[in-house]
Amino acid sequence: MNHQTNILLFSVIFGVFLFVLDLYTIGRFTQFVRKSNKSKWLYRSTWSLAAIIGCLYWFVAYRRHMFRLDGIDVILFSIISLWYLPKVLIVVVLLMRDVIRAAVWLAKKITGTVKAPTVATEATTFSEADGIVHVRSAGESRRDFLKSVGWSAAAVPYVIVGNGMFRTLYDFQVQHHEIVLDNLPRSLDGFVLVQVSDIHAGSFPDEKPFREVVRLVNSYKADAVVITGDFVNAVPEELALVSAGLTKLRGEYGVFGSLGNHDHYNSLTQHKQLISGVKRFGVDLLVNENRVINVGADRLVIAGTDNTGFNQKFANLDKALQDVTREDATILLAHDPTFWDLDIVGKTDVDLMLAGHTHGGQFGVSLMGFEWSPAKLIYKQWAGLYKNGNQQLYVNRGIGTVGPPMRIGIRPEITVFTLRAASIDQNYS
Repeated sequence: MNHQTNILLFSVIFGVFLFVLDLYTIGRFTQFVRKSNKSKWLYRSTWSLAAIIGCLYWFVAYRRHMFRLDGIDVILFSIISLWYLPKVLIVVVLLMRDVIRAAVWLAKKITGTVKAPTVATEATTFSEADGIVHVRSAGESRRDFLKSVGWSAAAVPYVIVGNGMFRTLYDFQVQHHEIVLDNLPRSLDGFVLVQVSDIHAGSFPDEKPFREVVRLVNSYKADAVVITGDFVNAVPEELALVSAGLTKLRGEYGVFGSLGNHDHYNSLTQHKQLISGVKRFGVDLLVNENRVINVGADRLVIAGTDNTGFNQKFANLDKALQDVTREDATILLAHDPTFWDLDIVGKTDVDLMLAGHTHGGQFGVSLMGFEWSPAKLIYKQWAGLYKNGNQQLYVNRGIGTVGPPMRIGIRPEITVFTLRAASIDQNYS
């Protein structure tokens, strides 16, 4: 159950990658400064700052193994992310430029068209710096100007990342969906279910973000509230940041939850403490079990499995659906969306599965109904509503973060479902 060794290995590999990233980008910047005869303190200060940020990274990795971020570590990792992440885009541009230059040089070399250095002409300018006379042609001056523009444009990725950290990180969006369930009794038509997922309590700097989540959730006066896993990044102590909020969540028939992969990144003792803490704060945690909501003679089943996915196999679907009949309207809480294709579709009578886990990738593009994220390359179902026959899956984009404390283009989500009975829906169709 203890995954700290694997996470530490990841932290070391990722740290080496960031070092190479800095070496390449700042190396190129140093060349530009020298060739442009700009102050040498421009690159000297950049290298000094890189050394400081590098030390901060290893300090945070040593303390928290990357995925265990809370308190001051969240602030430090924000600084680290703001320093390194924009360089990923900058490196892509620089690499494209270097590859094109190399290809052009190689082509000229093969065809024998590489030109010898030219002598000064009337289009040549002279300047003196540090006691040295510099000779520059008009073509070189134009190239230097374009390079200056290019390096100025390198500030754009920093603006984008900064916006993702300081403006959209806790800009919670509320998604509304009407879901038709074939077996939902007419008496339960209009049942309001609110989903929250991937709290990752340790990712919050303080109690304020989750306090806002609770305010939004409670404003919908839900019949039931569900939390689909990853209450913490790793350790039960993180719950202190959201404990007051959890106790204030309100659902007429209860607040239900299931476990995620991060809820297992701890020792057996810590895992038991986590389960005990979640229950103590008012969440009816469904670990391979179910609850029946009775309205008169009618019923709605809310079941929950422990996590299966991401190299974990803790789900016991038979136990989770024990005593559930084919006539029951059944909603399953299962953290990882891959569980739907593997064990639910066509194999059970579950009407609706609610999942999270992907965070919607935390960054991507969402514009005029079009949405894309790198998470789509990894997960078949990565965000939003999916259907297969009469069975449905919803993947919540989460409210917390893992790794970089930022969201770009993919806002944190609270989902409000209004359940509809098929018989009533058909009457209006």
